[in-house]
Amino acid sequence: MFGWLASFGMHSRARSTPTTRWLAITPRTLADGLGQLGGVLYLAPRSAAGPPQDGASSACLVESADLAPLLASHYVGLTCAITAEGPREWIDCVGGQGEALARIYLLPDTDYLAWDGLFVDAAPVDAPAWHRPDREWLRASRARVLSFTRRRLVGFTVLGARDVLISSLGRGVARDIAVSESVGITV
Repeated sequence: MFGWLASFGMHSRARSTPTTRWLAITPRTLADGLGQLGGVLYLAPRSAAGPPQDGASSACLVESADLAPLLASHYVGLTCAITAEGPREWIDCVGGQGEALARIYLLPDTDYLAWDGLFVDAAPVDAPAWHRPDREWLRASRARVLSFTRRRLVGFTVLGARDVLISSLGRGVARDIAVSESVGITV
């Protein structure tokens, strides 16, 4: 009966400890997985990372600069948490040096079966030494509701994004996430 009162005034928006499963991935695995999800909320800094220096993305291209951080991803953290606004699930994309590159949130319009099977064949790893997105990273980020696309082009996997119409519930959840992360949003 007084459970809500016990959490009143908590500084953190999370009501449970987030659970994260870490996986080592290649840009191609990431592109293949993301291309199946449908509508998601994508957060990445406006100043996109350049291409990775180690050549790991030699078989992948992106259609726009705001997707470039995904090519530098070496790890993904699949996270679930219960927040004041309800359950949240997201992917943190992390580079080889532990830098936060992008975050992708599940929305009510996301294909849940694709989300569950997202990285079935990816190798589980211990949590890498990574720098969580801080206020500066978030301030430099922009949130965008989109659907990832992928296609093959002369031996390359090309990752793109298109604007997608989502339900009013999905738009509300996307706005709530953007507010809780203190970032601007394009819906």
